[in-house]
Amino acid sequence: MWECKYGKEPLDIRLLVLRFLQKSPLILLTAFLGALCVGGPYFLTKVTFGPAKEYEAVTDFYIDYAVQANGEEYTYFNQTTWTQLITDDVFTDKILEHMAEAGESAGITKPQLREYLYATMLSDTRIVTTTVTTNEPELTMKIEKALVLAMEAFGEEQKEIAGVRILQEPKEASLVAADVRTFRACMLGAVLFVFVTVLYLLIYFVLDEGIYIPATFERRYGVPMLGTIRSPEMNILVKRYFEEKPVLFIIDKKTDPRQVEAVLREKGIEAAGAFGESELLEELDRNASEGIGDKQSVKVMLVIKAGAHNGKRVEKALDICRKFDAEVTAGLLWEADERLISAYELPEHVLYTRRRLRKETGRDKDISQA
Repeated sequence: MWECKYGKEPLDIRLLVLRFLQKSPLILLTAFLGALCVGGPYFLTKVTFGPAKEYEAVTDFYIDYAVQANGEEYTYFNQTTWTQLITDDVFTDKILEHMAEAGESAGITKPQLREYLYATMLSDTRIVTTTVTTNEPELTMKIEKALVLAMEAFGEEQKEIAGVRILQEPKEASLVAADVRTFRACMLGAVLFVFVTVLYLLIYFVLDEGIYIPATFERRYGVPMLGTIRSPEMNILVKRYFEEKPVLFIIDKKTDPRQVEAVLREKGIEAAGAFGESELLEELDRNASEGIGDKQSVKVMLVIKAGAHNGKRVEKALDICRKFDAEVTAGLLWEADERLISAYELPEHVLYTRRRLRKETGRDKDISQA
């Protein structure tokens, strides 16, 4: 009696890796699609239809702080103070006033001007770095020139500041390099799509109960497998297991029993008949008392289509044969992927086959000549 060991079947890592390698074109395709789907919109948003170009003018000021009565300098002008001061009225009013005097105000409002200005301290509290950023290089330099005058006026008005010097002043506005990370976006999309694809394939392969190699059938159901139609040992094993003509039980509904019978005949193997599930049931029921249902006279060869997700159908076929006292002697893997089987069996394919033939027939065969 057959015993299904599907629930206790260990994960075949080698077969799993080989099947992943078979799907490598699909994984590469999903990586390309991921890069395209994520990197494409990112590029369109940031570059093609991105914001207008920006131009900046960076100026460094050195602040000479006045000395207090106790001999110490005023030090409460920190980075936060300058960041706030540069956008306050004390600076914006002076900048707009100087631009108006030069006839270069260009209709700029105070809220707009505040968005163009920024000040910070990089390290030394006496060095203030101001940045003017607009979408026009000419406008940027106009504001920068007015800012220099406003900074000098501010230094003269504040008792805490003894003087303001310019350390570095740009001659022209420079283009702001956009922070475009298209490559990173493409890599992110590729990694995400590949991860989802690999995870899906992993779950699919683990839950897939189809049979792709002969060893899986033998481990799962405990029934000998003759191999595939191209296996060099098939003819010898058929003679070993079947003293008379076998009855072919075709598991897959899409496989033509007559085609299977004809192919086996070309290989020199004669069958007592090839049946699908319904035909075999009728034949077994009709001839139960005439011989075909006799366990002693009938041996069934299961023909299983490789990779057809037919694990449960195989169990059902074995159960049908058991109920009618028909002995399932061996199985045959139909339309198998020979390249997958060869990759799985290499480099021990020849030695494995020789040991199997020696065990089954009591004699060794030169597989290279079979």
